[in-house]
This record gives sequence, C-alpha cells and structure tokens, in this order.
Amino acid sequence: MTLLRLSGIRGGVGVTSVLAALAQALHRLGQRVLMVDLSPGNMLGLHFELPFTHADGWAQGESWREKALELQPGLCLLPYGRLVREEQERLELWFRNRPGEWNRRLSGLRDDFDWVLFDTPQALPGHAESLEPDLDLRLIRPDVACQVLLQQQPEPEWLLINGHDPVSRLQQDLLLLWRQQFADCLLPLVLHQDEAMAEALAYKLPLGVYAPQSETAERIHSLAVWCMGKREAAC
Repeated sequence: MTLLRLSGIRGGVGVTSVLAALAQALHRLGQRVLMVDLSPGNMLGLHFELPFTHADGWAQGESWREKALELQPGLCLLPYGRLVREEQERLELWFRNRPGEWNRRLSGLRDDFDWVLFDTPQALPGHAESLEPDLDLRLIRPDVACQVLLQQQPEPEWLLINGHDPVSRLQQDLLLLWRQQFADCLLPLVLHQDEAMAEALAYKLPLGVYAPQSETAERIHSLAVWCMGKREAAC
C-alpha cells in the first residue's frame, strides 16, 4: 500500500480536482484506491456524486473506518465531514502533537488497498503532517504568487504544474525558470488550463469520467502511470 499526499503551495491551485481525477485514473488501471479528505471544506466527495448535504466523516471522532464509502468496487472515499471552526481548530492541535497518525491508523488496511490518496489542506499544517507519505506531490500554478512562495519554502519532493496556459509569455518564462531551478523535482508532465476540469465538478464527476478524451484527462492518466512507476522503483 502506497500513501500519496497531494497538497498545494497555496489555496486554489486545484488539489481536490486533480486528486479525484488521479484516483479515478489509478482505479481504471486496476488499482484499489482509498481517498482520504483531510480538508474541512469536505469537497472531495462532490467529484463522486456525493450530496453536498452529506455531513458524516472521519473527523467527527470515533469509528472513523465506518465513515468510509465504497463508490465502486476497489474505489473508496473517507470524507472529512462537517465541523464548526472550533472543532477544526481542536483537531488541528490534536494532530500537531501526533505526527504520522494516519500511518498508524492505516496499518491494518495494507492488504485492502494499493493506494491511499490524501487531499491535504495548505492552511492546516497539523493535518498535513498527520501522515508520512511514500510519495509527496506539491501542486503549483505558473504564476508569480507561486514563484514567490517557492522561494520561501523548503524544496519539496515533487512539484506538479497545474493550470498552464501555453499562450502566456509570463507562464512560458516561469516554466523555463522552474525547469532550471527545480530540475530534480519538477515532474516532466504539465497539466494545462482546461475548462473540462471545472465542468467536471459542476457535473459532480471526476475528469476521466466526464471528459475522458480531454487532453488533461490523458495527462492525468500519464500521471497515474508515473506514480505506479515510482512505486515499483521503490520496491
């Protein structure tokens, strides 16, 4: 079982949409996948036709395993649930004192899943550090805000560019700079700006189901193959 953490260098870079698409792509490749929503926004389930009113989730306390939903055979979701701000803050403090908590929780599921994908919030470091992932991906957009933040943070394990507009000269310059500066950790594939990604959420479907022939869906498929290759290389 491989634990993958997907996070954004800032909010709004598309972490939840990309993770939903990646989970669906891995599942289509015959992998057993569990998605864990670590974000209080509780948005991940919306990509799989879960009603917005669905309030149950692991963050509500006891019997967290019972909150898991089987979306399809071999594809499961563990929603965050609905908490008020004070409850979110208490949970964040609890996690800060228990790094690697999710590794301990999932130790008994190693025979049940090939992948566990974590949708990780940028603003809650305790939640983010509640697991020690086997594969750590940081999502960035080719804009100046991400460029500034990249200079302020430790170099990540892997960087993935999302929302690239190939006609933008500024973005072309940033890609050239990043390919030089982060040559050892920048993924070779780039996810382009694609209206189908936004439309997929409107239809409450992962991208590969809503628009399987779109360019970004094909690139997400390539990302899934890359992830599987990294896992095999680590074995």
